[in-house]
Amino acid sequence: MFSVALLVEAVLVSLPTAAASGDHIRAFYLAHAPVIVAQQVLGVLLIVPLLGFVLALGRRARDRRPLLLGGALLAAAQVATAVPPVILALSDPSPSAAHTLTVVEDLADAALFVAIAVVSAAAGLAAASWVRLVCVAVAALALARAVAGPLGVTALDAWAPLAFLALVVLLSVRMLVPGRRGAA
Repeated sequence: MFSVALLVEAVLVSLPTAAASGDHIRAFYLAHAPVIVAQQVLGVLLIVPLLGFVLALGRRARDRRPLLLGGALLAAAQVATAVPPVILALSDPSPSAAHTLTVVEDLADAALFVAIAVVSAAAGLAAASWVRLVCVAVAALALARAVAGPLGVTALDAWAPLAFLALVVLLSVRMLVPGRRGAA
């Protein structure tokens, strides 16, 4: 259920980046305010099951500190990415203020992908070798997205979140299979 909710939250609406003009950003938020607020609230609510998932992985890991650190970073970054869009959706900012808040959101989004990379890499520490490779690949993709996003490169905007979602599903299934030891 968590994975489905995460997927729904990700596809509700694609927010403009700082590459757009302040006028375009302002008009977009005015036109889509209810959906944007709902998306951001859902994203913040999904922190609870995500942290539960990270804690479950941590219970199976030899050293749970990297996972707990990643989970804390992920929660903080998720909240940080939600604040600017909610402000933009609930206010009528000037084009300059809209652009500035979008720059802040872009940077928070980059931090979110760094946190996703930390969680992905940490999950691989105690995983079977093939799962470890998947974890590293997802971490690398998330880091690439973290760097590319603020530079205006959007090629990984869909792939990095989908890769993380697939990793969450993979690790969840492996935790549920009886007789498995380790994080995955």
